[in-house]
Amino acid sequence: MNLQCFEPEILYAFDLWNQPDNENMIHHHDFFEISIILQGESLYLIDNEWRTVRSGDILLFNPGVDHAEKQLLNTYSHQLHIGIRNFKLHGLAQNHFPTTQSLLSMQDSQLKIFDKAWQLIEEFNQQQTNFNLMGKALVMEMMILILRSLEKKERLSDETQASQNDRMHQVVQLIMTYMENNYAKDISIEQLATLYYVSPTYLSKIFKDLTGFSPINYLIQIRLKKAHELLTTDDLTVKEVAKAVGYEDAYHFSKSFKKHFGTSPSLVKKQENANS
Repeated sequence: MNLQCFEPEILYAFDLWNQPDNENMIHHHDFFEISIILQGESLYLIDNEWRTVRSGDILLFNPGVDHAEKQLLNTYSHQLHIGIRNFKLHGLAQNHFPTTQSLLSMQDSQLKIFDKAWQLIEEFNQQQTNFNLMGKALVMEMMILILRSLEKKERLSDETQASQNDRMHQVVQLIMTYMENNYAKDISIEQLATLYYVSPTYLSKIFKDLTGFSPINYLIQIRLKKAHELLTTDDLTVKEVAKAVGYEDAYHFSKSFKKHFGTSPSLVKKQENANS
């Protein structure tokens, strides 16, 4: 958390009880807003989609982010709204938090944030000596708790992505090894996907991302490379070589071989015999 300027000004902090049919039209602010659903449930327009928010949910609205709210029949909600400005986090615009999502789960920080929220309501309702100062301190604590939670989520996301990348590399390497050892067998993308517990579509994507080839094209290269080796080192016919590397159709094998090497397998075999 890199705080370039952190002297937040609390524009408002109030809790309200929303009754059925209460509705706020689409709007946005030029400051940062925290909305906490303390009790009940409500509907919020977030990212052009109406979503149900319930007790325990925390919403963050960066400046310029459109949102709206409405209370459905037979429902209620008790909410806390806090408007804040005059802060700047490193690398972000003025009064912005490091999130593109408005509805967030604070997980392990949620109880602490809610505890501060109820303390804040009590301070502003009772208005004891220096309640404004105490209120600002509580809001700053909430902001820091939210920032720490966002940082933790980002770190966990990065770690999860790194773990997924490691798994992806491992799967591709295992498949490459499998094809190199079993090139003569009938191999399909569906079979490979089943072997390593991934979907055929996902397998095709990660394999091509890492090797530049689709799994089947990679298999073809292995087969043709091995075929060329057999043609130049073993006393086998073209048809026998084709079968040895997984081709049942010698014509199809010859066509693929010529496309890859620029010459036919029979010519390679003939040249090898002439050199022997």
